[in-house]
Amino acid sequence: MCRMGSGGSAGKEAGPLKVFLRQQTQSALEQREYPFFTLTAFPPGFLLHVGGVVSARSVKLLDRIHNPALGNNTRSYKLLDWNSFTADEPETRDAWWEEIRQEIKSHAKALGCHAVVGYSESTSICEEVCILSASGTAAILSSRFMQDGPLDVEHRFEEVVSPGCGFCHIPYDELNIPFPAQLTYCYCCRRYKVPDVLFTTIDLPTEANVTGKGCLIQARLCRTKKKAQGEGNATAISNLLPFLEYELHTQLMNKLKLRGMNALFGLRIQISVGETMLLGLASATGVYLTALPSPGGIQITGKTPSDITYEQHISNMQKKINDTITKNKELYEINPPEVVEEIIGSPIPEPRQRSRLFRSHSESSDEVSELDLSHGKKDAFVLEIDDTDAVEDIHALLTDFSIPAGFYSCNTEIMPGIQNWTSAIQMFTSVRVFRLNTNLTNQGLNKIFSDLCENLLKSLYFKLRSMVPCCLCHLNFTVAIPEDELIQVAVTAVAMSFDKEQTLENGKQSGEKTLIKGKHVLYVQYVHVRHTFLKSRSSVLIVLCTSSVDYSSFADRCSSWIEQLKLKAHTIRRGSVKTTSSMEKASPLPEGRSRSLRSNRSYSGSSVAVVKMTPLSFIPGAKIIKYLGIINMFFIRETTSLREEGGVSGFLHTFIAEVFAMVRAHVAALGGNAVVSYSMKECVFMENPNKNQAQCLINVSGDAVIFVRESELELTSVQPQSATTQTSNGGEGT
Repeated sequence: MCRMGSGGSAGKEAGPLKVFLRQQTQSALEQREYPFFTLTAFPPGFLLHVGGVVSARSVKLLDRIHNPALGNNTRSYKLLDWNSFTADEPETRDAWWEEIRQEIKSHAKALGCHAVVGYSESTSICEEVCILSASGTAAILSSRFMQDGPLDVEHRFEEVVSPGCGFCHIPYDELNIPFPAQLTYCYCCRRYKVPDVLFTTIDLPTEANVTGKGCLIQARLCRTKKKAQGEGNATAISNLLPFLEYELHTQLMNKLKLRGMNALFGLRIQISVGETMLLGLASATGVYLTALPSPGGIQITGKTPSDITYEQHISNMQKKINDTITKNKELYEINPPEVVEEIIGSPIPEPRQRSRLFRSHSESSDEVSELDLSHGKKDAFVLEIDDTDAVEDIHALLTDFSIPAGFYSCNTEIMPGIQNWTSAIQMFTSVRVFRLNTNLTNQGLNKIFSDLCENLLKSLYFKLRSMVPCCLCHLNFTVAIPEDELIQVAVTAVAMSFDKEQTLENGKQSGEKTLIKGKHVLYVQYVHVRHTFLKSRSSVLIVLCTSSVDYSSFADRCSSWIEQLKLKAHTIRRGSVKTTSSMEKASPLPEGRSRSLRSNRSYSGSSVAVVKMTPLSFIPGAKIIKYLGIINMFFIRETTSLREEGGVSGFLHTFIAEVFAMVRAHVAALGGNAVVSYSMKECVFMENPNKNQAQCLINVSGDAVIFVRESELELTSVQPQSATTQTSNGGEGT
């Protein structure tokens, strides 16, 4: 089994990567093994077909205290003796992971695939219980991509398919579908069959046909459990896990349909275990694949239709959901062309028959006909309000906060639907810790956990408002339960700005008036100037509170003010290295001027270049010319004066800032000017409020590189040409 590094911008280094992928794949297949790739992005043409997400999870019991009385009576759990250091320990752990991988292989084989891409493994440990998790995407690799020879596999697709939809075509046999599914002909090529929805753990292929823009979709869940020890605790967790995963999947499906989308990319599910609770967080980027059918709506049904008040309540919720779907389609510009949908029903029972397969024979035919809602454009995802969990699911749908105007977010490297990125980027890391009250129900815990994640995102939008329009890319959430009554949420991402012209075009499509668009652009420019020079919020309030002003004259006056402020700022910037550094961080200037500032700072003898940090595998508008090696650093910080340092927030904020500074210093000492593929792998926080103490351990990693701006490369390539021209002209004159 072969593994490779984390995902990246595969298209930028397609040549060497192509050779490496071919060698690793051929080596794995020669050894009769499944190729496992931890990469999430691949060169165009490498993935022929994608089957879907395959995952496996297992609960193991770690025997921390050696007890000879236990013997071998451990049922399905493996014992690991932490008090003895023998050769059996790594072998035992390897055997556990081998079981997980074999299960992943069997799932991929059932989907007709011979490889797993976007593969990852993770663990969650609490006391003596350990949860092993693994997930990936089953796929078929293209034989034409391997130029040294075709792949030695059973399933080979030699047909020439469109690169924009080929990966969506089903790889499995339609007569032996391993799960209930509804197939249609591809909406792009109309030749092959595609599923109604697609979940993957990889980034969206660059050649994919996408309608509109994508967005971040999260499912959050918290479940209580009784405090137990040993095998009883492991059994309780094993019983909860299937239901936890099912509810997370249901939330993802509901939120995906609520946004009018039909595919998820970059899916990452985290399960964290504590003494009295289980946390589940699923993050992905939703998109509308043009090749897949349009998703159906969400229909709510109840068990007491005779109650008029209850029916009105159901009707109101149904109307809110329908209005939200319509609003989201306009927001994300999802306007697919109308195509007559042809459902392939031969290998799958008809909707009525399929319902009977999953219901007992004692139920009447009338009850079955009530669920006959999935056919063609009438396809609807039914939510039946029969208990508090169903009410909670609907409440989570309707209360999901909307992203502020000008912001987009995704957990993949690039936001689908946005291409014109600028060179202005800003990486950030934020950690929040929440102490719970005792005796909370599942509903109370869910609300606290969901609010914690949403408030974290809201704070990021507020702090990055000066970069509008921008997109929060590679949003990587990490959840943990460091102590019995603590919930910790950490997020690392990068804010990337893009051309404002695209925002204006989006405003035209959403039907906004030209006057309002002009006010929006004025607001963005004014925030940039205010954030950098004025250091005051009054200017923002002036713009927001002038709804009855003549915008044409007001815009003219503000434009002149902005030009005067820019002129003064330019005067202040001359000869001031500190002012230049602050300008670089805020990035409020146009692309050309900010590039010139960075160029001066990089090559001027009186200034020091700031090391760039990003979780992406590339830097927009730049080319990586040299890799200096992997950075893997551990930091530990403790304090005995937690309250005096600003509490938990102040302590963590200061520590993370110190981590950034030390990583930048280390890379600069190596001769680099950037860190790519940055990630915070561990953040372990422990607190003792009674003693005013706290400790934190952070593990970060990334790649130290040297990059050069593309504008600088163009400048250096133009200068030799001009010098050559001058020399030739001089020769002619002589």
